[in-house]
Amino acid sequence: MNHPSEIVWGQLVRAADSASNNLIEAGNGSTDADFLNKMRLALREAKESKACLQNISMAPLAHAARVIEFNLEDEADQLCAVFSTIITNMERRLANEKSRRRTR
Repeated sequence: MNHPSEIVWGQLVRAADSASNNLIEAGNGSTDADFLNKMRLALREAKESKACLQNISMAPLAHAARVIEFNLEDEADQLCAVFSTIITNMERRLANEKSRRRTR
């Protein structure tokens, strides 16, 4: 593997691992704010993973054919969409709860 490939693949591994770890931490969040913070971090890292996969495919760097074959960029995009939906729904729920408390 050449040096540029090693750098991008290394960054991909770090970003994907961080997304996974933050997702686990979100599940163990002590408050709603903690949950949202960890989910936002997971989303950010998932987006970075997608960018790394795009770089691998477009350059093309080592193993680009496998990234394309397994449609990994689309998988990362789907994870971003799921994380975004979770965040949006949670923010909406919290806003509704806050609004209901005000009207009481």
